[in-house]
Amino acid sequence: MRSASKLLPLVGALLLSLSVAAVPLRAADLGPTPLEAPATSVTLREALSRYLTLEMIRTTFDVVQREDLSAALEEQALRWRKAAPPAEALAELDQQLLSEASYYLVSLSYLVQVGGAAFPTDRAEMVYANDTTSRLDDLRRQLFEAVETGGDVLPVLVEAERIRALTEGYVSAPDDFGVFAEHDALLDGVLAKLKRGTPT
Repeated sequence: MRSASKLLPLVGALLLSLSVAAVPLRAADLGPTPLEAPATSVTLREALSRYLTLEMIRTTFDVVQREDLSAALEEQALRWRKAAPPAEALAELDQQLLSEASYYLVSLSYLVQVGGAAFPTDRAEMVYANDTTSRLDDLRRQLFEAVETGGDVLPVLVEAERIRALTEGYVSAPDDFGVFAEHDALLDGVLAKLKRGTPT
């Protein structure tokens, strides 16, 4: 068992305690500013995709159980009754997604910076640390741009999960590592069930 696999939630808790203690952090570390309601509508699939991505971030932090993702997504789909949520609800969803995805990236960055990562031994630890820190900074910029423009944030989180695998000593992530690779299959399955007429 890789010890780094248990450190990410602990680093997240440390970040929270530091912010409460008023330790100076960059504004983005403390969370993004509120988003305005989007002017354009989105499809049900796009809205559910964002919701599922948010729940998968929470699964990464052991807040939501992996086996509960499908049922939670189905319940959300039924609540929206085959129509995307109104602009205000979607803006709130995007705000949560931006905040928690940013928190995930910041937690990974701090994990590396405090020396908690267990990188593979095929390269020098400093090389891995520098590369991953730089890549995480890039991903945070991509995240903000994706949310602001209504783009897909899933590729950002897939890459973040690959980096998390590196911090746990894997050159490439095992098949059962993380949850984001399951995103499309879960989403397709729930939408297909909804189309068939799932009882309410």
